Amino acid sequence: MTNMNKFKSGIFAAASIFALFSAGAQADAGEAVYKKNCMACHQANGQGMAAVFPPLAGNSNITDKPAYIAETIVKGKSGKVTVNGAEYNGMMPPMAYLSDADIAAVVNYVNRKFASGSKEVSAAEVKAVR
Repeated sequence: MTNMNKFKSGIFAAASIFALFSAGAQADAGEAVYKKNCMACHQANGQGMAAVFPPLAGNSNITDKPAYIAETIVKGKSGKVTVNGAEYNGMMPPMAYLSDADIAAVVNYVNRKFASGSKEVSAAEVKAVR
């Protein structure tokens, strides 16, 4: 292996490790934001509270819809929603006070952890929703 190939391999390995740790750090950040701002209503397991707060877990309304989740967090939501056959008619307050990075982290956490989605949103995309 030439020195240039060794160098390229080293750069690739370092970038891979950085990406792995960055994804883990964002997941940790998303979980922390969820625990601080969302868990009281949506519960630790994302099941919500029957007839009061809709579940996030298994909620097909949010699966792989990160822009919708971000908009709901930024602007809030009120009125009737049906989740898994159950109707909810409440109000989620806007949480626009959260930073774009925090909203992106919690959106990605909720989408992966509770809604079994894979799409992600960036802080720049959250900023565009405001």
